[in-house]
Amino acid sequence: MKKKIKKTKKKLVNVASSTKKQVRLIDIAKRVGVAVSTVSRVLNGTPNNVKVTDKTKNKVLKVASELGYASYHIPAKHHKGVRSIMVISHDPGEIFYQKIISAIERALRSKGYACYFSYTEADPKQASELIDAMGERFTSGCVIFQYKNEAFAGKNEIKLQNLGIPCVMVDHHPEPCPSFVSTVELDHERAGYDVASHLLRLGHRHFAFLSAPDSSSCPERRKGIERRLAEAGLKLDPEFVAIVNNEVRFQFFETFDSWLASGKTFPTAIITAHDLLGYAALNVLESKGFSIPKDISIASFDDRVEMIPWGLDNIRIPLTSIRQPIEAIGKAAGNELIARINAPKKTPGHIRIKGELIIRSSTSRPKQS
Repeated sequence: MKKKIKKTKKKLVNVASSTKKQVRLIDIAKRVGVAVSTVSRVLNGTPNNVKVTDKTKNKVLKVASELGYASYHIPAKHHKGVRSIMVISHDPGEIFYQKIISAIERALRSKGYACYFSYTEADPKQASELIDAMGERFTSGCVIFQYKNEAFAGKNEIKLQNLGIPCVMVDHHPEPCPSFVSTVELDHERAGYDVASHLLRLGHRHFAFLSAPDSSSCPERRKGIERRLAEAGLKLDPEFVAIVNNEVRFQFFETFDSWLASGKTFPTAIITAHDLLGYAALNVLESKGFSIPKDISIASFDDRVEMIPWGLDNIRIPLTSIRQPIEAIGKAAGNELIARINAPKKTPGHIRIKGELIIRSSTSRPKQS
């Protein structure tokens, strides 16, 4: 007599819809072959007189990483064993930031750190996803370049702070700056002071300032200009301060027409917030019949001539500009990050680096001199 075999229906599991299993300390302990308390001492910093050997500690960290145990559970003192840095930028194509990032990578690589690069494209949602990614891997620290505070929009700032890893921002940063963030950038106020000093030495007494929209550096640059003018007994007339977009040509015409219609002495020196703005202003002024620099001198900031499509060699009137110290900024950012990784309690630094005044043919003595 044949024995009846009871058929059982297999339960199908929809893998795609299942949630990711949370990794527990016991899961890591079983894989490594140690007690849960040992894993806890390594990952959670549980105080205990029993020491853990470096071999066991490294094995626990490796298995935790393989299983996806979130790095925000792991004290920063253990992150240095992995030595990985996330570099987040808003724009992968801008040459200016590429050069700074290269300088940062060289500084970090010389200390044994590997860099991983991701881009937000100025989107807060993408920035949020990248912050989550840092929380799911062993990240020793991060360097952030941003366009419109996307890394700190909404809940992103809280998420970034909760990671507990050193964070260094280069160039643009929120105001006020979060207490857990270091910053490295050009000394914008000093740059404004130096540009104004150059124009004053040439004999200019009538100034204008063209600011850019959504630029965190403009207020500091203007502050430096006004400080230097005040020392010379002059003021920057609010009538000759305007916000313009270098991509919107008609704004320049409207601005310059309003200055001409004001009845006041037209500026003999115009300082623009950055080079693209400066070249756009130069082009429009020449189309209105002004001679540069005979009638008006133009000076600017950043010396980012590599962004001009046709290159400096083919520019008829190259701009006098404050050059950004790219190599120095990148090196300082890398060193600040490493210093904070090695000393987690170190107060975040705010490093300002002096730029270099590059004098070109867009500035000269004014007519009345």
